[in-house]
Amino acid sequence: MSDSLSKRRYWFINFFILTVFLVLSYQLIQLTIIRSPVLQRLAERQHKITVEIPPLRGQIRDRSGKDLATNLKVPSIYAIPRVIWKSEKAALAARLSQILDIDQDYFMERLNRDKAFVWLKRKVSLDEAEGIAQLSHPGLGIQQEYKRFYPQGDLLAHVLGFTDIDNIGLESIELSYNYQLQGRAGRRYTKHDALGREIKAFELKSIPAINGNCVTLTIDQYIQYLTERALERAYTEWNALGAWAIVMEAKSGKILAMANRPTFNPNFHDASSISDRRNRAITDMYEPGSVFKIVAVSAALNENKATPEKMIDCENGQYHYGPKVLHDVHPYGMLSLRDVVVKSSNIGVTKIAALLSPAVFQSYVEAFGFGEPTGIDLPGEASGFVRPPSQWSKTSPYNIPIGQEVLVTAIQMTTAIAVIANGGFLVRPYIIDKVQDQTGVVLEEKRPLVRRTVIRPEVARTMREILRGVVEDGTGKKAKIEGIPVGGKTGTAQKILPNGRGYSHTNFMSSFIGFGPVDDPMLVMVVVLDDPKPRYYGGTVAAPVFKEVMEPALIKMGYVPPDARRLMTVTSSIQALPENQPIFGLERSPNTKLGLPRSQPGT
Repeated sequence: MSDSLSKRRYWFINFFILTVFLVLSYQLIQLTIIRSPVLQRLAERQHKITVEIPPLRGQIRDRSGKDLATNLKVPSIYAIPRVIWKSEKAALAARLSQILDIDQDYFMERLNRDKAFVWLKRKVSLDEAEGIAQLSHPGLGIQQEYKRFYPQGDLLAHVLGFTDIDNIGLESIELSYNYQLQGRAGRRYTKHDALGREIKAFELKSIPAINGNCVTLTIDQYIQYLTERALERAYTEWNALGAWAIVMEAKSGKILAMANRPTFNPNFHDASSISDRRNRAITDMYEPGSVFKIVAVSAALNENKATPEKMIDCENGQYHYGPKVLHDVHPYGMLSLRDVVVKSSNIGVTKIAALLSPAVFQSYVEAFGFGEPTGIDLPGEASGFVRPPSQWSKTSPYNIPIGQEVLVTAIQMTTAIAVIANGGFLVRPYIIDKVQDQTGVVLEEKRPLVRRTVIRPEVARTMREILRGVVEDGTGKKAKIEGIPVGGKTGTAQKILPNGRGYSHTNFMSSFIGFGPVDDPMLVMVVVLDDPKPRYYGGTVAAPVFKEVMEPALIKMGYVPPDARRLMTVTSSIQALPENQPIFGLERSPNTKLGLPRSQPGT
């Protein structure tokens, strides 16, 4: 019996061993042959990782190549929850809350995640990063990232816009040109250990990032600074609800400056309100008032319905039409067309517009660019509002010529006054000069575009002389610049009451539009103040801004005033005199050197 048991045990053990061997062989075949491709892919997924290499966002520069938006390397804080002991998470969260100034519960939620990587706070200050470094905790780390930086602070903030935490454009140029600016991310294929930490020595392949393109603006940083400074003074002095201004090249349509108040710092855009970030120069529609009178007068001259000498009866300041009465600020009798504009007579302009049929007058309103977008390359432009004659009320023929019952934007007024300044052409305004890649290759370049001819060159020349009179003898005297002939038009428009019925007698939109120099205008400028107090006339609150900006801006653009040219000619003739020749009755010493002091850039 024992022999029988021994045999059975023997065969059982052999069978068992054979079975185990077969199972192991089967598993080996499964692992090495049958399932090998699947397991290899699983291993790759578990150990291989793809690290995104963020591209460097392209710079935004002014016309001279000065950076208006660039990038800075800043630290970001992350954690590896899997290597942090559960017992220490509460204390660590409390410490993080003190250093990074975020609620402790936020860090507890992050540290309790079953992950190998979580962000704690991105793009922190150097002091915060130093505080984290001093903790010397193996579960915390610091990684360098690029942060969008605006070196000029709030200068040109409404035009530049800003980005989010991931450097994606959210407003203005940062938004509309985000595709060109953001570039293309690269990839690094590498491995990590069981805790999710990257093993850089096992890097398999790297595809470099393609950095974003550089966008160059037509903006001149110096003229932008002048405009912002002058506008800030007026905005503050006159307690306005808002203020905006635009400076543009008259012939090309290049925007050299665009400023808004109130403003914000795009480096800290979260601290500002949505209203403060609105680019009012292109988004806000308002009734323009007397600055709109250039349309009716230009139209009458261009249609040969009047001449600058034509006499207009201004009814001593009161003009009855039906049950309504149209008033002038000052009573005038007979005025020439030129003086109607110089003295800004509402009655006179209404009678000038009456020389045209409603359809013809409306055609000029549209030809000057009102009621449609200008096409400026910034997002959010409003189109304004005009009504065709078929929708006019009984008062429209008297109100529209003086800038009521129409809505305009500042950029529309800029292109409208440019029609007179550049010889009669409506140009497309633009603010993007070119787009280049990081090697300097030009990918996109804007060119000046004439949209249409509005008035004849001789009519534009006549209008320039009339508007010169506004500055020298009329309502725009505070825009006068000694030594530089400029022209312009003031505007003071009553704001519509909140209920839409009638006009306020205490709230106004005040503006000034102008150009210089008169003989061959280089620049045009529009200044608008929303509800200034206690003074509100455009010639009082807006015209001084034009004067403060236009003089240095013209000189910056290369304009030499007539008096300076005469003085330079006299000086050159003096320098050409032979030695010891009397100069203005004085003996010239051999050692005497004459000449004007050389001006410094920006003076």
